[in-house]
Amino acid sequence: MRSMERNAARTRAVRVIAVPAVALLALLTGCSSGATSAPTAAPSPGALGSLSVQGPRSHLELSGGVLRRNPSGTAELAVTVRNAGSVPEHLSLVSTPDNGRATLQGSKDNTLSTAGVLIRPGETATFGGDQGPTIAFPAHPGAASPSSTADAILIFSVTGLVHLQVAVTG
Repeated sequence: MRSMERNAARTRAVRVIAVPAVALLALLTGCSSGATSAPTAAPSPGALGSLSVQGPRSHLELSGGVLRRNPSGTAELAVTVRNAGSVPEHLSLVSTPDNGRATLQGSKDNTLSTAGVLIRPGETATFGGDQGPTIAFPAHPGAASPSSTADAILIFSVTGLVHLQVAVTG
């Protein structure tokens, strides 16, 4: 009989702790009000070479994305990235299925570190411009034809993985 009383007391104790804990969790996550949590990075569709990506701590505006092929078979991705968020962002990796992984190079305003190319809050980095940082691809025989498009994959330190469809020229 005592074991049954102890089990009943334990069950009540668990309910007393579990119910408030679940309610607190629901309040903290916004579920009790019917709100849903935002995805890590929600892209807004744009024109070819353009994309707006917003997350809980980041907001990037990408525009003018073009993959420029050179006669030697190398390529360069030209794209403007505006950091409209409140935290510093780093572009750490860029690749395309046909061209492989790019080499990133910083500039005076957008320095390159082990984290990637720095883009400060409220600032814009113009990759492929005269004074800006660069995204260069090595020669690759299977690269797309000049009249096609390419899917560029960009990885940012805060925003994460971004897919950007760009025109291919050259």
